[in-house]
Amino acid sequence: MIGYDKDDYWDDAPKIADHNYNLWRLMIDKRYQKKGYGRKAIELAIEFIKTFPCGKAEYCWLSYEPENTVAKAIYESFDFVETGDMDGEEIIAALKF
Repeated sequence: MIGYDKDDYWDDAPKIADHNYNLWRLMIDKRYQKKGYGRKAIELAIEFIKTFPCGKAEYCWLSYEPENTVAKAIYESFDFVETGDMDGEEIIAALKF
């Protein structure tokens, strides 16, 4: 397995989660990092989420650990913007549709 992605849609989470989509986790095995798999996985996940399989939404949001500068850079390259909110110890960023 190269990696996995888990997307979610739920109401019992940070405020931004209300009726919005969440790219909950994206993990790529260390052996396959820096080969474009992460970028392609995010691209495909966003493409799928934009079909609104669970209903219309305004945002896709995610969170990442502050020290994960690689995650921050790749999410920003897809136009995710930090909201100023936190999910526990993680920074929340959102992509507006």
